Amino acid sequence: MLVLGLALVFGSSPQPLREFPNHPTRLLVKGPAQTILQASRGLKAKVVKSLPEIGWTIVESRPGALLPTRNLLSRVPGVIRVDFDRCSRPAYVPNDPLWPQLWHFRTIKADLAWDTSKGSPVTVAVIDTGLNRNHEDLAANVWVNPGEIPNNGLDDDNNGYIDDVNGWDFAYNDNNADDVYGHGTPCAGIVAAVQDNGIGMTGVAPRAKIMGLKACLDEGYLYDSFLIPAYLYAANMGARVFSMSYYSDRVSAAEKDAMDYAVGHGVLPVAAAGNSATSIPHYPGGYLNVLSVAAVDSSVKRSSFSNFGSWVDVAAPGEGLLATGASGGYVGFGGTSGACPHVAGLAGLLFGAKPTATAAEVRAAIEDTSQLLNEPPFGEFSNYGLVDGDQALRALLTTPAPPKAAAVKAVGRLGQRIAPSGIDPSRYIVSRVYGRGFEGLSQLRVMQGQVQASLLSRGRDWFDYRHQTTLPGDVTIWDGDNLVASVPNPLGSRVVWPLAESVVTGDKSQPFWQAVADDGLTLDSNREGDGVVRLTGVFRNVTPVSNAQLRLRRRYLLASGTENVYLYDWNSGSYPYGQWIKVFTGSCPTSFTTTTVNLGSNSPYIDPEGSVYMQVETTGGASGQGIRLDSCRIQQAP
Repeated sequence: MLVLGLALVFGSSPQPLREFPNHPTRLLVKGPAQTILQASRGLKAKVVKSLPEIGWTIVESRPGALLPTRNLLSRVPGVIRVDFDRCSRPAYVPNDPLWPQLWHFRTIKADLAWDTSKGSPVTVAVIDTGLNRNHEDLAANVWVNPGEIPNNGLDDDNNGYIDDVNGWDFAYNDNNADDVYGHGTPCAGIVAAVQDNGIGMTGVAPRAKIMGLKACLDEGYLYDSFLIPAYLYAANMGARVFSMSYYSDRVSAAEKDAMDYAVGHGVLPVAAAGNSATSIPHYPGGYLNVLSVAAVDSSVKRSSFSNFGSWVDVAAPGEGLLATGASGGYVGFGGTSGACPHVAGLAGLLFGAKPTATAAEVRAAIEDTSQLLNEPPFGEFSNYGLVDGDQALRALLTTPAPPKAAAVKAVGRLGQRIAPSGIDPSRYIVSRVYGRGFEGLSQLRVMQGQVQASLLSRGRDWFDYRHQTTLPGDVTIWDGDNLVASVPNPLGSRVVWPLAESVVTGDKSQPFWQAVADDGLTLDSNREGDGVVRLTGVFRNVTPVSNAQLRLRRRYLLASGTENVYLYDWNSGSYPYGQWIKVFTGSCPTSFTTTTVNLGSNSPYIDPEGSVYMQVETTGGASGQGIRLDSCRIQQAP
């Protein structure tokens, strides 16, 4: 499920990341549509909708028969996978007072950008809780389907939707995408409220067209079976930008396929990073091809609720915002839900100023002109920083901005063993480096010790390389003769995933590689105000391997309190909620001590994106207690 604004709270033991109940009767099934249809009939289930663009089908079970239906469908020959219909909620609880001034537009320099261009009628899909199409400050900018004749009861453009003149309601399957919950209309106003009409406010892209797609029940829940058809519809109907102000702790394979489809059709998806004050990736913002947005306040400081980390791309205002109201007039708004449409609107403005631009060009202009924000103790809480509309527009229309200086934020192994022809694959492994500015490295090379690794593929914010597993020496990344970064080599021939990101109390800006090797360089976390020592870690791209184990090497400042180690359980057995599982408990060692926890080859702690979430909590410790983490990794046991 996706969420609209519940905070992450830890008590004496970690709580579920979010209450994300799955749909009680729906499943997402990947495989041949006819096979799924026949199997569903035999199970007295029905096919709700086929999604041929990505090879998935939405199936509805009988009430109370969801788990048996899922289990039986998964055994049907030809069926690739069967997933629950994950749920989300919008990322905002509307409780901010009405602000009479649009400070947030000036903060991203939208007003200066308008001196150059106000854009043109490109389409921005606001996929949310619906849209008040009659709002006096939005009506003139509401998208109109040119192929549909209003109210004739026909599917004039043969797209599968009858009378979809201004969009569609995917939650209730009709053409009235009304905004009962009241979240989508404020987002739409920030994107593209009408400018120079003598009333109300303006949007960042004042000439863009708003495709209002309702993918949310009126109670505030967004299910994958609503969202995914909305993505496909928007991409097929010509949207250039998605504005997605919702998030979930659960990755969805079907959603990822739909997002890939949209990107393949020239869409730039923009998503809220989430309001949980954590570096744990949330989706859809966590996908590499989605532009994720953190929130800042009026002082351009990270909003206390905003998620952060190397997976978060840019930042925009998310507190004390003014926006159009679902019932008319104007309302206070906030959260990363409010930050997201600032960036979606900016993308719409850029596409409008240069309609021939590609999504990659628009994204590069936004990211490369953003202003880096380095805020102790979090460090760079978004990869590129605060968006700058004026500079982004200039970069797109004139000379592209130079790439940001290359920075390595995380390194993780992909688990793939790809060797040169005729060589034992067990001697080679593929790793991925995350960060920014890699496209500016014209002479990129990776060394392990004195041996150069083979580059396989690269993007703006990542690249993959193949290297030998038995070579000693740290991994160094170079641009010609210039050293970019040096990362400790975790260890020899076993498949290893070091900690990719961490959240620690003492200094959240500490580099993750302090916890890669047994070298005495530590990630440090001190006791918080409630008396608990906490450390959260994320492992990326983990694939199930035989004899997998979590390995921790750490010490504590004081021999007091109880240490508990938790992993997040993604197993369907925890339906409808994920949960933290305590995998180790013991006293706090004052000398460096290594603890291993066996995970098994079919671990419930690995999500479909290969993410593993870990939490260490120490309770009952005396004042001055703290953890010093020397190394932390998931590995194949010796």
